[in-house]
Order: sequence, then structure tokens, then C-alpha cells
Amino acid sequence: MASVIHVKCMGCGKSFNVDAKFAGKKGKCPVCGKVISIPDPNEKVEPAYDINVDVADHEIKAVAKSIAMGPGGGYQQKKRGFFARLFGKK
Repeated sequence: MASVIHVKCMGCGKSFNVDAKFAGKKGKCPVCGKVISIPDPNEKVEPAYDINVDVADHEIKAVAKSIAMGPGGGYQQKKRGFFARLFGKK
């Protein structure tokens, strides 16, 4: 039985298995045609970023929510009519 490498295309999200003889090479996704890199399982990969395991789950959710809300925190001003804007009434 030949060994396989699990690969996921970042273009279309399709996952598939590739024969291990293609490890460390590049190829086209059979679904969308985007060029993908096939990882070599024997090669040690350093993480692109450090993970802080001391951060609590609720803190992660709070940061994710603030990012999703965007600048201004999702606050939307109440729309006022023409005369209210003109004369400064609420």
C-alpha cells in the first residue's frame, strides 16, 4: 500500500489525497486549477506564529467579536430627520 499525503486547496477548499512520491513538489488542483504545494511529511515545519496558550477562551471570543464588528465597534448612529439634524434636536 502506497503512502499518501492529505492536501487541501486554498483556492476552492477541496481536500484530497496525493501519492507520497509528489512530496515537496507543486501541482495544480484538479478542481479549480490553482497551484498548490504538496508538503513533505519528513520536513520539519516551523509555525508561522507563536500561540499563547495562556489566553482564555472568552478573551479570544472578545477579540474575534471586535474584529468582526470593525472600526467603531458596530455602533450605528440613529438616523435623524432633516429638521432634527438642522436644529440639533434628538
